[in-house]
Amino acid sequence: MDRFVSDTDAVDEQILCLLEADGRRSVQDIARKIGLSRSAVYERIVRLRNTGVIAGFTIRRGASLPKVGVSAYMILYFIGPICERVAKDIEKIPQIKRSQSISGEIDMILSVEAQGLEELNDVRSQIEAIRGVTRVTTGVVLKERFNRLWPSA
Repeated sequence: MDRFVSDTDAVDEQILCLLEADGRRSVQDIARKIGLSRSAVYERIVRLRNTGVIAGFTIRRGASLPKVGVSAYMILYFIGPICERVAKDIEKIPQIKRSQSISGEIDMILSVEAQGLEELNDVRSQIEAIRGVTRVTTGVVLKERFNRLWPSA
């Protein structure tokens, strides 16, 4: 877990877990849950932001909303050590929600959200047009069984 390389302790980890579950949680609520003063929690959050442990706050769409579109994973293969250059091109495509470089035969795995199959195909075409990308394998998600990446609040 590279994001915790700064001097974090168990209290910082509690704060991070609470904010990961709900980024809008109030400092007062966090303080009450972990047994610290509001000002102590606020100072810790400021320090975590200043040191880069907290990179930002975002939203996630609720599971209760009907899912529109398709989700897919794309597996990319490259020629040569071009991952950094490809990653910059990949980042410009808004339908790509997550990009991970991995070890082994596969070079990169992408998580893609598109409005439909036509848009998904357009994303695939954009990726295939990137110089050095030799092969793209696409797997459409049929059903999500569970998701531990977004803990419930």
